Amino acid sequence: MAFWLWIASAAAAAALVAAWFSPIKIRVRYSRSGRLDQLVVVVQALFGLFRYRILLPSVVIRGWNVVYREQRTGGLPGRTQGSKAKRIVGRKTIMRYIRAYRSILVSTKRFKQWARQTLKKVECTRWRLDFRVGTGDAASTATLTGLLWAVSGCASGIASRMLAFRTSPYGEVTPNYSVPEFTVVWEADFRIRLGTLLRAFLKLGVSTIRVGKALRAWRSWLTPPKEGLS
Repeated sequence: MAFWLWIASAAAAAALVAAWFSPIKIRVRYSRSGRLDQLVVVVQALFGLFRYRILLPSVVIRGWNVVYREQRTGGLPGRTQGSKAKRIVGRKTIMRYIRAYRSILVSTKRFKQWARQTLKKVECTRWRLDFRVGTGDAASTATLTGLLWAVSGCASGIASRMLAFRTSPYGEVTPNYSVPEFTVVWEADFRIRLGTLLRAFLKLGVSTIRVGKALRAWRSWLTPPKEGLS
């Protein structure tokens, strides 16, 4: 009996160690063609046992509001769930996020420093940003192509300062001199070890000086925008 108990304990300890060092992988793909936007985020953890997918098949700007449809699927094996919703990001939603952020700042010591240090532990293993652009006029298309090359370089440069790049950024800007067009595709892969993330949140908890206010702020920050009529 003691032998099997020892075996079970050793197996449980090995599983915990493996989980601690397991990477969390995040794949992001955003595309825009004409007036159509799409965003896909896939999260994998525990060596693929956990998989979660967020799909925004359409993003539309209506006045001062951003309206999008969202589809969420995934989870642990045997506990896969799914949901669909139409959400609206408006002025009230933005103000709620701003207030929550301000509350987090005053409730946590050196929060910005914690955020920078945590982001630096996130590894970027793939980065690609492609544009295809045309205005219908050769001269302005060439000018816009050069501008987008600069935008692409600035975007990868800023990201490399915030994250730990483990890849060389790649991108293309293709001019279309025949017809007006604007297409953008951004693809990136990120990873961070589960143990590293847990340590970061533990450090955040230790740095929190107003627990109740911080919890309310985080709850408000993580609450999704209101649902709209389908």
